[in-house]
Amino acid sequence: MERVYEKYAWVVFLALGLLWVVVGLTQIFLPVGLIENDAQLVTDMSWSELEASSPVATDLVRFLYGGMGLLKTSWSFLVLAITLTGYRRGEKWAWYTMWLVPILLVSSALFNVSFVGDVFQTLEWIPIMTVTLLGLLLPYRKFFPR
Repeated sequence: MERVYEKYAWVVFLALGLLWVVVGLTQIFLPVGLIENDAQLVTDMSWSELEASSPVATDLVRFLYGGMGLLKTSWSFLVLAITLTGYRRGEKWAWYTMWLVPILLVSSALFNVSFVGDVFQTLEWIPIMTVTLLGLLLPYRKFFPR
């Protein structure tokens, strides 16, 4: 008999994929709210000060944020497609492929720490990493029955 957490573990990745769609679209269409914190951390200047001192640099930052937003949106559609097909049915290839999600989260956290130099940037990734690992490990017996 399949346990509830085995049967519905795919919902974790569905929620994560939908969240990333929202974050990606926000980065594309409304990046300034997200950029403000990052600009302050990296340059010790507010976004408006940075914009006044170097408009060309802020255009580049907006361009890069938009590109990252497109990447997050496309990544989330990939996660959603795998979740709604193979992962939900318990196919092994999907379980192995979904390990790319925590790998991406860890590498992103490490990049943030190395680039920004603030270890507290990593702490915000811990809850989502925990949920992601639960979504992978709880249904283990569904993918690999005895």
